[in-house]
Amino acid sequence: MTRSHQLIVLLSALCCCLANNVILCMDSETSAVRSFGDTWLRWKGQRVEYCRCTLGGRERCHIVPVINCYVSQCYNGGTCKEAVYTSDYICQCPPGFAGAQCEINTNEKCLVGHGDGYRGTKSVSQSGAECINWNSTSLRGRKFTARKTDASSLGLGNHNFCRNPDGDGSPWCYIYKGSQIVWEYCSLPKCPEDKYRECALESGQKYRGTTSVTKSGSRCLPWDSPVVKRKMYNAWRSDALELGLGSHSFCRNPDGDAGPWCHTYKNMMLTWELCDVPKCCERPMTTLDPRAPTIDNNARGTCGQRLDNTLSQPSFRMFGGRASDITEQPWQAAINFYQPRHKRHFHLCGGVLIDSCWVLSAAHCFEDRNDVKKLQVILGRTFRKQNSSSEQIFEVEKLWMHEKYDPETYDNDIAILKLKTDIGICAVNSREVLPVCLPERGLVLPDWSECEISGYGKDAEFSHEYSERVKRGFVRLWPKERCVPEVLSGRTITSNMLCAGDTRGLDDACKGDSGGPLVCRNNDRMTLMGVISWGDGCGQKDKPGVYTRVTNYINWINNKIKGNPV
Repeated sequence: MTRSHQLIVLLSALCCCLANNVILCMDSETSAVRSFGDTWLRWKGQRVEYCRCTLGGRERCHIVPVINCYVSQCYNGGTCKEAVYTSDYICQCPPGFAGAQCEINTNEKCLVGHGDGYRGTKSVSQSGAECINWNSTSLRGRKFTARKTDASSLGLGNHNFCRNPDGDGSPWCYIYKGSQIVWEYCSLPKCPEDKYRECALESGQKYRGTTSVTKSGSRCLPWDSPVVKRKMYNAWRSDALELGLGSHSFCRNPDGDAGPWCHTYKNMMLTWELCDVPKCCERPMTTLDPRAPTIDNNARGTCGQRLDNTLSQPSFRMFGGRASDITEQPWQAAINFYQPRHKRHFHLCGGVLIDSCWVLSAAHCFEDRNDVKKLQVILGRTFRKQNSSSEQIFEVEKLWMHEKYDPETYDNDIAILKLKTDIGICAVNSREVLPVCLPERGLVLPDWSECEISGYGKDAEFSHEYSERVKRGFVRLWPKERCVPEVLSGRTITSNMLCAGDTRGLDDACKGDSGGPLVCRNNDRMTLMGVISWGDGCGQKDKPGVYTRVTNYINWINNKIKGNPV
């Protein structure tokens, strides 16, 4: 065979592959299928690879630089990264979510209603057959595939999980039956009945039902419809999960309107309209007090009691960038400082809610920014820059830095802020806002006790930006004999400081976390043992973080509160 003849045969084979769109590449971990010429991004450790599907099922990949997406393509609070030289993007998903756009809820195990909004990972039909990937070329010509223009809104993608894109009786999928492709229902249990799911409490901001029709009878548009991408409320907001927005068309009330609503078309015009969601007849009981407790709350047992009241496994990191939720550290505060030149507030430091109108922080945060008129305290916010229905925002009435604070050594690095109010109450108890317990003076916990830190600080020492989302890390209390200058580049350690760190070198506080909490479990309550103060870098192995020892300042704190009643 001549060389020119061989070239003709090769070109013919290539044309056949392209004409039939033969699948050549498959990801064994995600079941994602790729056709010849497809490109995609994937994580390689902390870096990103650009990959192309080539002949023979080979993946050609190389490391590429990425930047934050100009417009996010990720659901459920995922962080969107975009390749510098292409339009490809990749999502960094929060815990519990997966998929190319963080659209898959790995914790969803049951159905609400007919399962139109089901986004779980069931991939076997009721007969036990494995579901076919919705992106498979064997489904070409079928009505519902991953190649539909509205596939993402229907839950369809490069996966083989059961879905209900046509409003059938329950989720289903395509399967092979002999040599034929047929569809079959999947076996999924119904979620426990919740009599408050399909009705609205008050204005319905927590409504998570399945009504998808407006009061006039118009069908709601999906929150991820391309036509609402430039609207303020859509499925790509960083706080979309918190607001109940996603790849569905169910009515929601993300902005505190009169009731749940949705985007819709009326007279060929894009608009919005309230939905016909009934009011709940009664309000479920809550165990939360109507307001945060007073300074003697330790005796009443209402402080330090978050929603789950458990110490989870260490999966959320400060240094390194893993995200958390504000309900896991409801005492966390963000302290902002107003800059007239930019006409807006900027993140300054963290803080800790210890009582309804009182927040602790680090003194060094306010050395050059102690004008209380420019300070702002935000509680109850998971995402640092995004407004939330759970947030509580306060101005500051007064600030006290410790009288013996030493800016050279950071000794006595503690400050207390009194929040401004006209009604005798400031922070109100909720799932997202609760005070932490103060320790008894002289309380000493065992060496190497596991504790938690949290904040909105930088993910790494030289990061340009503070974290978009609150983070939680796990550290252990170091023995006094190991909390010495020799492990901290010779810097002074005083009796007003304590050391804590992660012996793995994974979790640590970083710039912007200062003033935040170091909390430890004591008598089944989360107790404030330290205020984040300083460290030698971020997350360096065998180098602890240094914290202000709160037990040394209980009298100082109580004197400020009792001497300045609300």
